[in-house]
Amino acid sequence: MSSREFSSELTPDLALNRLLLVAALLTMSLGILIILYLPVDDMLRMAGVLGWSLVAGREIVELASSHKRFTWLRVFADGSLQLLARDGEWQPAAFNRNCVVLSGLAWLNLPLAGGGRYRALLRGDARESKQWRRLQVIWRHLGTKPGSC
Repeated sequence: MSSREFSSELTPDLALNRLLLVAALLTMSLGILIILYLPVDDMLRMAGVLGWSLVAGREIVELASSHKRFTWLRVFADGSLQLLARDGEWQPAAFNRNCVVLSGLAWLNLPLAGGGRYRALLRGDARESKQWRRLQVIWRHLGTKPGSC
């Protein structure tokens, strides 16, 4: 297989991403509680709660919409990606510095060509999954190219 054809195709783990969404909601709630008990003026406290709610809420909505919009991920040897939307269209994306691929987990925070972001937590086992092993190989090779990751 030539390196130009080398790719990995993965599906996001829906249960893991739901767990991530629940953790984000709990973190938002905990942040609000912490702000409410800060020893500051009530107006400043309310502004803090409003600001935290807006920022955290936007992140949660973006995280939830990522899982509703895309069902499949294809990673190519050169580091380019394609995401399969629910409507059957492939949308281009690319790795950036906000992505992490470990031996069993991967966090993807990908800017999309048309604006917005795709965020997903993936898991796999290189011993059992050829696709996961390919993702790790591609990721390692991207790390050797200056400015690629």
